[in-house]
Amino acid sequence: SRIFIAIDTDHDSVITEALKTQQWFESWEESLSRFRITSELSQINQHPGSRRMVSPVFQEVMKAAENAEKLSGGLVTPRVLNALIAAGYKDDFESLLEKTGKAFATVLIAPSEPGKVEFDPEEGTIEIPFGTQLDFGGIAKGWAAHQVMKRLGELAPVLVDAGGDVAISSPRLDQSEWPVGVANPFDKDNNLALIMAGECGIATSGKDYHRWMLKGEMQHHIIDPRTLRPAETDIFTATILASNVMDAETYAKAALILGSEYGQAWLDDQPGIGY
Repeated sequence: SRIFIAIDTDHDSVITEALKTQQWFESWEESLSRFRITSELSQINQHPGSRRMVSPVFQEVMKAAENAEKLSGGLVTPRVLNALIAAGYKDDFESLLEKTGKAFATVLIAPSEPGKVEFDPEEGTIEIPFGTQLDFGGIAKGWAAHQVMKRLGELAPVLVDAGGDVAISSPRLDQSEWPVGVANPFDKDNNLALIMAGECGIATSGKDYHRWMLKGEMQHHIIDPRTLRPAETDIFTATILASNVMDAETYAKAALILGSEYGQAWLDDQPGIGY
């Protein structure tokens, strides 16, 4: 994902530290990417029924994923990789776009209901059942933005934007808030709104970018775990402001899955968010 960092400082030491961001993301990809066959996540997905030790990074993201599942009442879960593959999202998105409009080799098989994942954070182990594969998706992206924000935020006020997941450490040095534009999916040259934000997380979930044609039908990457299909929703994009970017990501995706009527009512019952 595109990474943008704004730092309210002119100290060279802070800028030097920020230049390490790409290295940090690369190391996290080695653990968390489902598109790398050698990644820790891929190895776990390839060995169902086997209890395996996992790294501290994997444990942190798994905890974030479990929290997202709890916050969303099960609407946001990492246990949807088989459903994504069934919808055609097997390869990374750039490769998927190259296939759009061509003969698609994917065989559509209805995914089975995912089983319970046995994750023990105290022991540092995980076991996935047969028929279940994990995809951390937006939660991993939000977690990564949050980690960069925490590391750089110890040195200066910082805003980190990782592909639309925004983590802000604090107001700027003059105590002013950071301007964050809410993109218009139908007009890239104009924003829908401008949010002035201090310490918080902002995330947008949408079906405007990660979408493709398969067997003559439009697909997208937001899976409704109740149907194991791309969510049928009248919301195109949803933007949420919350105390941290992982929660904002969770609320935005859950609201999109629920649709405008039920999604707005559900968001109204959630504390400490804006939309």
